[in-house]
Amino acid sequence: MIRSLSAAALLAGTIGAVAAAAVERNIPAAAARGKVDEATASMIKIDGKSYRLAPGTRFVTSKNLTVTPNFVAPGTRVRYTLDERGQVNAVWLMDESDRATTGPVQRTSAGR
Repeated sequence: MIRSLSAAALLAGTIGAVAAAAVERNIPAAAARGKVDEATASMIKIDGKSYRLAPGTRFVTSKNLTVTPNFVAPGTRVRYTLDERGQVNAVWLMDESDRATTGPVQRTSAGR
């Protein structure tokens, strides 16, 4: 009985780890590149240019976690997209391997 419970717990942990590894991070090829000067709840300044944040703007880390704008340190390299009104609607915080990529970033493992 105890062995089967241990085996079930081990299997559940393995399945959870596999599900966590399947996190996907897709950055569009059209996403602009820049360096954040500052970010607040409603504005972001990238490479000296100020942008309004569109409602629902997401800031996504290299581990595919969503963070708030105050999490973004000045000097952070990002890729971002603008909506039809010129407002930033998505921001991806870049890590070293993302910065080396010139096209779209597609990552399917959470090991980073």
